[in-house]
Amino acid sequence: MDNEPVVIPAIILSDTVIREAGTGKLSYIGSFSQWNVPELPFAIAPFYVTAHVANFRHGGQEVPVALRIEDQDGNRVWNAEGKVAFPGRELPPGLIVELPTPVVGLSFRTTGRYTIRIIVADDELGHRDVQLRVIPPQPPR
Repeated sequence: MDNEPVVIPAIILSDTVIREAGTGKLSYIGSFSQWNVPELPFAIAPFYVTAHVANFRHGGQEVPVALRIEDQDGNRVWNAEGKVAFPGRELPPGLIVELPTPVVGLSFRTTGRYTIRIIVADDELGHRDVQLRVIPPQPPR
């Protein structure tokens, strides 16, 4: 069995993330797949990006992790870096590690495609695209 780390097809965007006491399960509140804003420029309310990483091969050590948001030209518009540690021992093969990251202070000046990249120990494990559209508010009926 191959034990290389991969981001499974789950990079989840949500307004908030709650970790349940006891079970440790994550609940994603207000999940979404694109941004619809009334006008530009627009400051996005704080939200979470949660990457699910399978076969995390760095158990027992501290590892650098980065989350980047880039515009369609590859320019970085937001970045977070930190370290993740799983003390004690290697993680079992196939274990899925959830990495929720808060995104605060993101604003946009243009519509289009933005890419979220997950980087662990200098290796890009995965990415997903998100569209930003301007949809003016509709008058009440």
